[in-house]
Formats: sequence, C-alpha cells, structure tokens
Amino acid sequence: MDLKVCMRVLLNIVFNRMLKLHCFKFLMVQKTALNFRFLWLKNKAEINLFENLHSFKVVEASDLISWLDFLLDNLFLCFGHGVYRLCIGIPMGTNCAVYLANFYLFTYDFDFLKHLLKSNTCPVVLHRLSLVHRFVDDLFDPDFPDFVNFMYLNQDSFGSSIYPKTSCELNCTSKGFSCNFLDLVVGQSLQALSCDIFDKCSQPEYAGIEMIRMRHVHSNISMTAKLGVINSQFYRFLRLSSCKKYFVFQMVSLIVFLKAKTYPLKILLKRTRGSLIKEKFLFGISTFHIFKMILLRVL
Repeated sequence: MDLKVCMRVLLNIVFNRMLKLHCFKFLMVQKTALNFRFLWLKNKAEINLFENLHSFKVVEASDLISWLDFLLDNLFLCFGHGVYRLCIGIPMGTNCAVYLANFYLFTYDFDFLKHLLKSNTCPVVLHRLSLVHRFVDDLFDPDFPDFVNFMYLNQDSFGSSIYPKTSCELNCTSKGFSCNFLDLVVGQSLQALSCDIFDKCSQPEYAGIEMIRMRHVHSNISMTAKLGVINSQFYRFLRLSSCKKYFVFQMVSLIVFLKAKTYPLKILLKRTRGSLIKEKFLFGISTFHIFKMILLRVL
C-alpha cells in the first residue's frame, strides 16, 4: 500500500478514536526533539492554560496529513549534474524518516491483528504474536519457530500475510538458543531470557576491517569529553546486561581497550568507581564488590 495512504488511514483512525472516546480533537505537541511531550485537547482554547506556549504547537489530523503529503511529494536528490524527484521510498536522512518507516510497518501489523481478532479462530497464534517485538524493520520472536513462514500464508484461515512480500520480505539473520538482535545477544534458558552486548566488530567477517573506536588519548578534545565514554558505556552495559557476569566482562573489556590506547589506568578506574558509587547496589550485591571484581580482572 502507498505510504501516503497508510499514514492517512492511521492518522484518521487515531484522531477519530480519541474524538469518540474522550471528545479530543486536537493534539498539542512540543516543537523540540530534545524532550518530546504531547497532550490531547478538546479545543484550541485550552492551550492558553499552559506556559511557554512558544515551544508547543496544536495540530489536528488534517494538518499532519497535509504536511506528510507535501513532504512525500517534494523529495529531491542531486546526482551528477541532475536533480531528480524520489518516487519510491524516503531518504533516511529526513528528520521523521525512521518514525514514518515504523508507522508504515505498524499499519500492516495493526490490520493483521484486527483480522485475527475478528476471525476469533487462533488464540494460540495471538498469544505467540504478543511475544514478538519489532524495532522499525528488525523483528525478534522468542517463541515462534514458524514465524517467517507464517507471515506469508495466503488465502487460508488466517487471511493474507502481515506484510506484502514484494516490498517487505524478511530475511532470518539469526536463530537458535542464542540470537543477535540489534546490539544484544539474547539467550534462552529454562528459567528466562538473558541479554548481553553484541559487538558486530567481534564477528569473523569483520576481522579484516580496520575500525577506529573511541577517541585517542592525545586527540584534540578535552580529557573530560574523552573520559565521558566510561560513564556513557557504564550505563549502556548496565541497561543491557542481564547479569553481573556480563556487566563485569563488558566493563573490563572497555577499560583494557582504553588502556591500550594509553589512557591512564588510574583515571579509568576512578571514573568507573565513581559511576558505581552512585548506584550503591547492582545485581543484588554492593557496587563495592562489583568494583573489586573489575579491579581483579584489570590489574
């Protein structure tokens, strides 16, 4: 289905539902990407109840539809000495491109689930689909071995496929008891799923590619900015690692890597300790013991 048609249908469904359930007709959104906030309104006069109005804008479905139509009708690119109008797809450098791609695929998810609910013949399938997660065009299904084949069934009790195979065909990139999904390695045990960091650079097919990672200690930026990687990666590892062993391994690997780039080990450990102290307890134990585990592996 055409992107413009999909988005028009989706926007009308959302706005009509809010109007029917809560009498909301307008959407007030913040005009900055730094802190996205929104609020539904019954009429435009309600905006006067808020402060700092310059950072907000009130829109209705017709506004969003006309803006999207204008965007999709005016996509141009330069190639050589020519200027060409893009007719298929959208440039991923466009500010809202990722959101449009996500919403576009969601319209197919939504239509398919509505069909299954109406047919009321496949509760098992609905349950398994509830475990499937999608991040834009990356899908993760932890308990649905036949998911890829199931997606492209045609003219049976389930109806048509979820996505049009001609334009949204999926390829299985990883399967088994341990799979790579985005920047995660997701493992399966008898009790639960486990998560660790997936680093594409560690794969054999990329071994021969020279990659520059992390700022060199003598690069022309402040030491505070260079050492900020310790803090940022600390919270990334903390958020994505499902157990103490994975977290400690990732922190040790980072410190050893930076040490090889001649970063002072004493400062690296001080930064790590500072981040740990703020948390007090992690993975059920004191962060002092976690720091001791890191220290023993680094020294």
